[in-house]
Amino acid sequence: MNEEVSKLVSIGKITTGNGEKISRLEPGTYCLHKSWGAGKVASWDLLGDRMMIDFEGKPGHAMKLEFAANSLEPLEEGHVMAKWLSDGDALRAFATEQPAEFCRLALSSFGGSMTLDDWDDMIKGRIIPEGKYRSWWDNAKKEMRKDRQFVVPSKRNAPLELRAADASPTDLLMEEFNAARDGKSKLKVLEMILKDLRAFEGREELLQKVVEDTNLAAKQSQRQTPLTTIELIIARDTLVKAVEGLEAGEGLQLADVLQAERGRMDDILRGMGTTRQRDIYQLFPHAFGEDWVPAAMELLQTSGARAIAELAKHLVEQNHGEKLNEYLLLGLQQRSLNSDLLAWICKERKRGSGAVFGPDIGSAVINSLERDHYEDKISKSGRLHDILLNDADLIADILENADRNQVRNFARRLLASPVFEQLNRGSLLARVIKLHPEVETIVTGDDDAAEEKREGLVVSWESLEGRKAMLENLVKKEIPENTKEISIARSYGDLRENFEFKAAKEMQTVLMRRQAELEAEIGAARATDFRGVDTTVVGIGTIVVLENIESGKRETFTVLGAWDTNLDKGIISYLSETGAALLGKAVGVEVEIGSEQEGKRHNVRVVEIRPYVTEPAEAKVGVEPGA
Repeated sequence: MNEEVSKLVSIGKITTGNGEKISRLEPGTYCLHKSWGAGKVASWDLLGDRMMIDFEGKPGHAMKLEFAANSLEPLEEGHVMAKWLSDGDALRAFATEQPAEFCRLALSSFGGSMTLDDWDDMIKGRIIPEGKYRSWWDNAKKEMRKDRQFVVPSKRNAPLELRAADASPTDLLMEEFNAARDGKSKLKVLEMILKDLRAFEGREELLQKVVEDTNLAAKQSQRQTPLTTIELIIARDTLVKAVEGLEAGEGLQLADVLQAERGRMDDILRGMGTTRQRDIYQLFPHAFGEDWVPAAMELLQTSGARAIAELAKHLVEQNHGEKLNEYLLLGLQQRSLNSDLLAWICKERKRGSGAVFGPDIGSAVINSLERDHYEDKISKSGRLHDILLNDADLIADILENADRNQVRNFARRLLASPVFEQLNRGSLLARVIKLHPEVETIVTGDDDAAEEKREGLVVSWESLEGRKAMLENLVKKEIPENTKEISIARSYGDLRENFEFKAAKEMQTVLMRRQAELEAEIGAARATDFRGVDTTVVGIGTIVVLENIESGKRETFTVLGAWDTNLDKGIISYLSETGAALLGKAVGVEVEIGSEQEGKRHNVRVVEIRPYVTEPAEAKVGVEPGA
């Protein structure tokens, strides 16, 4: 005990216990207060019953001796907060350059465990600037997960921990595996176990317990997260195969799960890496038997771009390339291929899709883009849209073997389509004109057919007002709100590390593009009330009754404007595939149209044509007259 403090104890000014505590708080000592944070003892005034503490942001703070003894915790010089007060710049550089080692220092300073809220309070805005904290913390977690001494929580309410340094790798892995509460967390640890099987030599009984727990986790995950179930089964089978004597037990079998999850296979594959996808495809014959090729073809229409590429490659490797080509050619003829599949055909035209790539792909691409556009699914066709714009050789390849009519039709489709912004449309048409100068008349307006196309989209008054309302909401509400978000995000600091700013700017691009599209659509629209329509043939504003030639079943369609689709009420756009096929057809004419089952076609006969609007009754779009 300090000599001067001992005198105060001897005369009864302070207790012996407080005297010992005060002696550990001599001037120059770093300390910690629960409310005021870290500080440094500046001086004592024992006779005046006080000591002076320089806290962060509160220098020269006086505290009574007894209060200081009971509320201050002395810190060793190696404590993270002592280092911060003694040389903050050096600690900040250490945290930036070696995030995992800094985290080790910080956790060991606080007993090896901290809540994430306390962690943020200590570091964010102090040691790491707020604007850089998110990216720093993501990197720090990534580094810590490489070191099993750290326990990085997956949920906010769990603590960040530092395990004892003398724990064995086997014990650390088993502790983490047993602590994992869901299938995804167990999978992460299981993958680490597979990378370090040497640590389990002689302790195979632990690995058998891992297999049993994995079986249980896989079964529990199947309903909600079948992808996790599949990955757990693959990891389990890899473990059993790698370690002699292990048994898979009565757990789920991968082929059975694939068969049970056939309806959700597209979502499952979309979340997998390329290598894991290949493993799954190898099991298709075992899971689906003779039906495995049709099962694979189904996935081509529903899977993402990466899965399509791997699946097509697998079909070719298994000597089913001809079946793949037949499927793709039929899809092109029926205009049933989705945008991701068309994007793959375009991208792989010099390799895997060369046998099906040709002039027809141009119309299929524009049809797909317009279908997604009118159904407000622009994000689905974004990749296809970008390939058409950014692949400088694509249009040349599409038109390489095209005849004169195919070239002119493709140019007309580009000119009339609302999918493209004005500058992009001009760029695409310029590529066509460079290859085929004769189609320039379509753009200049000298071509009669082009002039007809340039008259604009036929729409109902109601749908036009709806588009105008969408534009008004965009201009008066969504764009101003986004501008405000950008301003707020900019105030957060360094724009290079500012996630909020980047996200707001990306949204600004989407909104401005949508504004340009709406303005172009509205500018090209020609509104009508569908009165006075000619009913000698199917036209815009007619109700047509069709009879299935094979079954005799009848169905009724109402052909209306570009934006009037309502399939529940049988209303189709004249620009839709079915609408375009019916236009100009008279009673008695047979037509091939699509069916409710995508990719299937059937022949129908036009048996009746009547006007949608009957004079002088007033009718609303979407409500059949007399309804």
